[in-house]
Order: sequence, then structure tokens, then C-alpha cells
Amino acid sequence: MSAEWLGPEFSEPEWPTPAPEVLDAPVNELHRDFGDDPWRLVVSGIDPALAGQDETVFALGNGYLGMRGNHEEGLPLGSHGTFINGLHETWQIRHAEMAYGFAEQGQTIVNAPDAKSIRIYVDDERLNLQSSDILDVQRILDLKNGTLTRSLLWLTPTGKRVRVDSRRMVSFESRHMATIELRVTVLDADAELTVSSLIINRQDVGRVQPEEPAAPGIADPRKSETSNERVLDPGPTHGDDNRSVLSFRVHNSSMGLGIGVDHLFESEDGGSWRRQVESTGDRVRHMFQGVARQGQTVRLVKTLAYHSSATAVLSELIDRCVHTLDKVAAEPEEERWDRQRHFLDAFWDRSDVRVDAEPGVQQAIRWNLFQLAQASARADGRGIAAKGLTGSGYGGHYFWDSEIYVLPFLTYTSPFWARNALRAREHMLPQARRRAVMLNEEGHSFPGAPSTGKRPAPTMRRARLPTTSTPTSPMHSRATYQQRVTLSSCVRTWETFPSRPLGCGAALAFGATISTARAVFTSTVLLARTSTRPL
Repeated sequence: MSAEWLGPEFSEPEWPTPAPEVLDAPVNELHRDFGDDPWRLVVSGIDPALAGQDETVFALGNGYLGMRGNHEEGLPLGSHGTFINGLHETWQIRHAEMAYGFAEQGQTIVNAPDAKSIRIYVDDERLNLQSSDILDVQRILDLKNGTLTRSLLWLTPTGKRVRVDSRRMVSFESRHMATIELRVTVLDADAELTVSSLIINRQDVGRVQPEEPAAPGIADPRKSETSNERVLDPGPTHGDDNRSVLSFRVHNSSMGLGIGVDHLFESEDGGSWRRQVESTGDRVRHMFQGVARQGQTVRLVKTLAYHSSATAVLSELIDRCVHTLDKVAAEPEEERWDRQRHFLDAFWDRSDVRVDAEPGVQQAIRWNLFQLAQASARADGRGIAAKGLTGSGYGGHYFWDSEIYVLPFLTYTSPFWARNALRAREHMLPQARRRAVMLNEEGHSFPGAPSTGKRPAPTMRRARLPTTSTPTSPMHSRATYQQRVTLSSCVRTWETFPSRPLGCGAALAFGATISTARAVFTSTVLLARTSTRPL
């Protein structure tokens, strides 16, 4: 297999040969046919058992806003998810025995209100992908256009065929904006049609995951923490027949959130359609009801705007959502899709890796590169979470892996994205200095697993430890892991800003690296003594 790197030249490392038993291990249970198109992942049919996998594979994001690849109709369901980088909730950690230096506060990502959901009723029969008679369905993730499209053919209980097509994107150019377009066509005869567009606070009042009993055994540490208390407190709202804007305050962290949705509803026959809006603090429904004529397409376009802040009042976040929606509404409708394509054209020009291999390898490489773009392109000063914005795994935390594994790619292909990712560490410098003093160390000590919060306090963080660590004490292990993060940050800072720091890079490169250099030797010895996991 040969490969062509389209970025800067560098020497190819010598990779160790995997053990034969690894190469010979069965992987049939992991295989999924996504077709051979190197730019598109195509899945035909619906398998409820693979709903969670599909939602992750087809997730869209831009580094700030992310949406799991849930079907608009809701089912089949792995877990709902709409996430904003930095939007988090906090709780007090209760230790069996408290000691000096222990983390006192935990943080986890919040599931933002879901605006992807759309319900379709034909002659009072609801389209349900688990129970309805679906004749054909195909989903396509287009890596060049940055879109997820779906086409399905539904046979209603009265024998009418209905085609439902949808496409969605999370914008790279406008990081606060996403778009969902739905087209419904009744093929055989006129029919009563209701299109119901929803905004649901699933974090508190909606179902995020299927109601299934918990599996026995130890809880999976990769899964996000859950809260039995209310997380999103409703705030002021604004709206009319076509627009709804909601606001929320995260209960403990006090972060603010605004979400706005515009609706453009059109029918090719120009018929009369009834419009109705039902709204509560946690749920809004826009309904469009009328008669769909045979062969005539009905179209709904949802434009979504999400804004969050740790300092702004809720009325300001509502204004920001209104501004985003007004700006998009004033532009030609196809322009947003064109800008998405142009953004990704530039990304692939500088980042693509071409290989001469069996079908599917090129597709897999490009899907992975696409995930790096979705996790980092518009993080804009926030960190890069372990799961990107495809799910709530690891509580949305940033780990040292971002500096070691992700930033090298960004440094070669998109150095400004690398600079923005390192700003998350730069924002933590004052707290990292105080944390080092608390641990009686020189330099800086970054938190082991920072929250998605923009400026978390390391002295209040819960430490996540490597599974192979053998600490001599809880405090010792926390200090060890924080040193690993600190060293990782220093390494990538110098690689990203070797001779021309870009703004905040200077502060992190010189502030963190120089003051921490005197502790490097001590940190290395500490790591060697307390962990079997290599640096």
C-alpha cells in the first residue's frame, strides 16, 4: 500500500510490526459496509441494534457545536445528543476521606436542547422508522460537502407511498449555526399531512437514551456522569409563528445558553397550510398542517443558532441568536451550503492523504481526517474533547492526548487551529500556577482532565487516572497525571510556535514552558516511579 501526503514533507517513522495474534483476530463483528466511494459513507437499510454506532459515525460538528446523527423522527435510538464545547455542569465530589489537594468539584458536558427532531404524520399515521413499513432508506455522509443526507420511501397503512428526503449540516463558516432541510412528497394520492418541528430540553424532561436496565458490573468510566437534579433552568423566550428563541441557565455552573430556530415552510402547489405554535419552558412545537397534493413536494427548512457564555446575561444570548438567524435569513438560501463546501475544499487541499489500497481504506482515512476537522476547526479557544462533539463520553473532558496526538496533525496542516486549541491551556495558566504551588512544585500543573468549561480551576478538578497507574497515594497519583498533561502541553507549544508565536502562543510557550522546565527532571522521575504507562 502506498500513500501520498499532501502536506509538508517529514521523515516517515519506523512502525513496529503488530503481533501475529493481533492481525489474525476476528473482526467480523466490527465490520460495516459503507460502500467504496472514497468521499462518501453510504448505509442502506435500518438496523436498530446499530443505532448508537450510526449516530456516532454520522455525527456532524465544527469544534464548537456538535450533533449526533439521530434520525429526525427520533427512532431507532442509541442516545440523543446536541453538544456545545464548553457548556458544562458542576457538582461537589464527596470523598470517603478528604485530604489536602484532593479535587473538590466535578464537571461534565451538558446535553443542549435538541432541535433536530421533526415528526411527520400522513392521514394521522406517524412515520416511525422502527415500526412503519419502510420500503427503502439510504443515509450518506458526504465528506466533501460536510453534509448528512437521507432518502426513504414509506408505505403508509392506507397504501400511499411517501418519499421523505432530508439533509443537514453544522456550519464551519458560522460556528453557531446549523441547518436541517426536509422534503416530503406523497406519490400516489393526496393526503392530509402534518409536519411537527420540535425543540426539546432532553437533558431534563426528554428521553436521552432508551429505557433499558443498567448492565451488571462496574460502571463504564468512559460514559458521562448523570444528574438526578434539574440541570437547565428555563429563562426568557421570544418567538412568533416561524421563530422560537429559548434561553437557559445551567443550574450549578451558572453558564448561559441561548437557542434559536427559524422555520421556512413551502409547498409547491401553494396551498393553504395551518400554522400553530405550542410552547413551554422546556419544549416548543411548530406545526404545519394541510393537504399534500399528489406529486407535489412540501419543504421545511430549520435554521438553528446556539450561543453559550459563562458571563453574558440570558437576554444578551437571545439577542445573539436573533442576530445569527437574521444574518442567515438575509442571504440566498444556497449560499450557506456553498460556503460549507468551500471551507472543506480548502481543508482537503492542505490535509488530504491519498493511498493506493483496497476499497474502503481511502474512505476510512478521509473519515478520520474529517473527524479531526469536526473536533477542532472552530473550537476557537476551547479544548478538543476526547470524543469531539459526537457524544457525551468522558464527560466532554479534554485530555493530554489532544496535545500529543491531535496537535501534530494541526501543526502541519492548519497551524491556526493548533494555535486556537492551545489557547485553552493558556487560559488555565493562572490556575495552573496556583495548583503547582498547592502541590509544592515549581512551574505549572495543569488539570489531568479539564472540563469543557472555558477556564476551569485545576484546584477544583476531579483527576482521571491512567488505568495502568500504581499510585502510592491518591494525592500522589493526581500530581503525577497532572505533570504528564503539563509536559504534553509544553512539547506541543514549542512545536506549534517554534520561532513565531501567534498571539497567545507566546504566553503559553514562554510562561508555561520556561517556568516548568526546572521541574521537568523531577516530573520525569516521578512518572517513572509511579506509572507503568509510558510518556
